[in-house]
Amino acid sequence: MTTLFATSIDLAGHKTSLIGDILSLTKARLSMLVIFTSALGLFLAPGEISLMTGIVATLATSGLVAGACMINCVMEKDIDAKMERTKYRPLPAGRILPETALKMGVSLIAICLIALFLFANPLTAFLGLVATVTYVFLYTPMKQRTSWALFAGAIPGAIPPLMGWTAVTNSIGLLGVVLFAILFVWQLPHFLSISIYHAKDYKNAGLKTFPTDLGIRVVVHKIAFYTLILLLVSLLPFTLGEAGEGYRNTMIVVGGAFVVLALIGYKYKEDSQDMLTWSRRYFYSSLVYLPCVFVAMLAFR
Repeated sequence: MTTLFATSIDLAGHKTSLIGDILSLTKARLSMLVIFTSALGLFLAPGEISLMTGIVATLATSGLVAGACMINCVMEKDIDAKMERTKYRPLPAGRILPETALKMGVSLIAICLIALFLFANPLTAFLGLVATVTYVFLYTPMKQRTSWALFAGAIPGAIPPLMGWTAVTNSIGLLGVVLFAILFVWQLPHFLSISIYHAKDYKNAGLKTFPTDLGIRVVVHKIAFYTLILLLVSLLPFTLGEAGEGYRNTMIVVGGAFVVLALIGYKYKEDSQDMLTWSRRYFYSSLVYLPCVFVAMLAFR
């Protein structure tokens, strides 16, 4: 059933609409995270930027991610059809044609790259191009071949705050690199935790993940290790003199609690419901951790 402007019903009996389906293709929640992180780079960067330029740069950065996600959905429509949590998405359910989604994605990417070039600067547009190419042509195909795709996917996910920084400064500064590093490391345990929860679904779809390749116990080790690294990287703004003692103290408390949560995973057996519950709890806690870091950075700059 092809979605029109009127509400329709998908195979699961859920009400759907054209707007809702398009937002689903863009992975709107991810776009909101991009808006937040790219705006952080704008606020932290030294120098001035006009309100219009800042808004355009932030929205264009988010639009690039949205367009890349649309192309990703086209490339993975057959994979999505094999997973319970994704088989009712617009493309595998047949509510939107792949050709339509592809045209929307490519058009959105082109418009946003041009906007970044004209309203921000060529460096920011170049970083946006790198993020888009990495996500579409490296990360997406790698997911079917190796679990190390996790690291490739973390690169475009970490670039938005750096793009916010370069939109103001037209250069890659040390704090801009630190923002990239924080977001890069944060994504590793964040996605490892959800890969535990959805391990069977990913395996059925033929996606390579660390839980299926190395076992859940090894992934628990990795989550604990990367969470500790995340705490250390999150302290860099204070170490570099870019944030005050209030930031350091906040990170010690919040980061320390996050490390403890990561270590709790060792309590549970690999195939237990408790392990799944812990991985889901860790995933949602990571969504709280990141805003805490960035808000504290802004508050104690």
